[in-house]
Amino acid sequence: MANNSDQLPGRGFLGWLGRQLGYVSKAIKRDPAAKKIYRTETVEEKSLPDNVNVRLRRTTIDEVIVTTTTPPITREGADRCTPPGA
Repeated sequence: MANNSDQLPGRGFLGWLGRQLGYVSKAIKRDPAAKKIYRTETVEEKSLPDNVNVRLRRTTIDEVIVTTTTPPITREGADRCTPPGA
C-alpha cells in the first residue's frame, strides 16, 4: 500500500521543508477575518424546445461571508508603542 508521502513531490528533507514553507506562505496570504457562514449551490438544466440535443445549464452560488475589521491605530495608541527616548 502506497504512503501519502510517496505521492508528494520532493521526497527528501528539502522537499518536506519546501512543503512546510508553502503551507506557511498560504496561511499568511489567507484572510483569517473572513468567515463563510452560509453557502448554497444551485444548478438548473433545461433543454431547448427547438433542439433537444442542446441543454442550457445555469449554476448559482450564494454565499454569506462575514468580515471583521480592526479599528485603525490612532495617534494616542502609537504614542504608547514608541520606546522611551526615541
